[in-house]
Amino acid sequence: MSPQTPTGSKIRVNLEYQAAVSQLLSLADFERKSRANDPTDFHLKRIERLLKYLGNPQVGQKYVHVAGSKGKGSTSAMIAWSLAASGYTTGLFTSPSIHRITERLRINRQPISENDFTKLVYDLWPAVEQVTADGDIGRVSVFDLETAMAFCHFANSKADISVIEVGLGGRLDSTNIITPLVSVITPISLDHIAVLGNTIELIAAEKAGIIKPGIPVVTSPQQPEALEVIRETARTNQSLLTESASAVEILSSNDLGIDGVELEISANGNLIATHLRLLGSHQIDNARTAVAALSELAKAGVTTTSDAVSEGLENVEWPARNHVVTREPIPIFVDGAHNDASALALRKSIESLFPDRNETVLILGVVRGHDPTAVFRELAPLNPKIIVTESRHPKSLTNIELSDALGESKIFVSAVTTNTCEALSHAKKLANSNDLILATGSLFVAAEIVEIEHGIEPELYPDIKLPPRP
Repeated sequence: MSPQTPTGSKIRVNLEYQAAVSQLLSLADFERKSRANDPTDFHLKRIERLLKYLGNPQVGQKYVHVAGSKGKGSTSAMIAWSLAASGYTTGLFTSPSIHRITERLRINRQPISENDFTKLVYDLWPAVEQVTADGDIGRVSVFDLETAMAFCHFANSKADISVIEVGLGGRLDSTNIITPLVSVITPISLDHIAVLGNTIELIAAEKAGIIKPGIPVVTSPQQPEALEVIRETARTNQSLLTESASAVEILSSNDLGIDGVELEISANGNLIATHLRLLGSHQIDNARTAVAALSELAKAGVTTTSDAVSEGLENVEWPARNHVVTREPIPIFVDGAHNDASALALRKSIESLFPDRNETVLILGVVRGHDPTAVFRELAPLNPKIIVTESRHPKSLTNIELSDALGESKIFVSAVTTNTCEALSHAKKLANSNDLILATGSLFVAAEIVEIEHGIEPELYPDIKLPPRP
């Protein structure tokens, strides 16, 4: 029976949706809880059992599987948007979400509806409880269930093909239950070292774990250590490896500053002319990787046209990543950079996009488990004034912890604030019109700044129980 509401079905549906989200998040939450850093939590037994109880909805579907440390979300979107523009009903599963959890499951760019999301939680919950009742492999995690929901949603929507972004790592990620038409690995860097390992080689081995026997794999430009691991894994699996930097040529590029870049791309004799609105030179590499993956898909019978790929690349928007939130009166720029490699890419973007800026006011907040000093070291040449803050994410490092960590490294902090709203207000007081406000350190800080500045109501997760089925 639905919760009792004083008026109208809209309120009732929202309450049911909130209850569904709350119930989903009641599971073991590796993304939002610190204990997720325990490597023993990661294996494929739970997702295998869960999908078995659901009738293995992932079987018989066509997929592209995308792993990597950087750029996997935007690369996934580029591939998915291009497929959708070619007329395919295309699923896209990504994480984390920016403003609403429904953003994680999309068909043809559109997030799943609240009604469909709620119904999936209802319908899949008995299988979740059965896995728990088995008592031999622990409880289903949030990401396990989200992954199963994605497979079910794409099957229900009769998707022609779906792009699946790895959540964490690759080898033991819940998404690694699929056999795709092509595997894709975006740039690899040191990230989640408590789970994946503390060297590039170890992390690359985890990411390369998505490579399946005989399935072609496309890789972005990589550090030499990572590339050798990927090459060896591909050889072992007898998988054709395509390196996007050599397979896809950039014929010309016209830098439009904060309006993006105009590109002419050549792949397999096909010319693609497009306007890439995503900012940062690394997005050009992501586009090359996406185009290389689409070329491999064509060999499997999933063909695209140059016009469709051009449209797909142009239509990709990926909020909170290299995102100009406000241009005037003070430019506000956000990004989810959370390690040294992503912070270096961010700094290069800032130097290119805002060459005439005077001061940089940096709003910095990080998630526990990431090294804030590594992020700052790469941003230090910007000579920023630092405002420390924390997001509402449960794993956010507190403002005091972050301030102390920076202080121990002799990094001067201009202000310590209790939340992103206070941080942005303080930044606007410090900055002038010829300055730049930059918010980074975690995707969650970046997302909250977007919400504050654009008046987007945040999705909060109250503790509401999902009512029983009628």
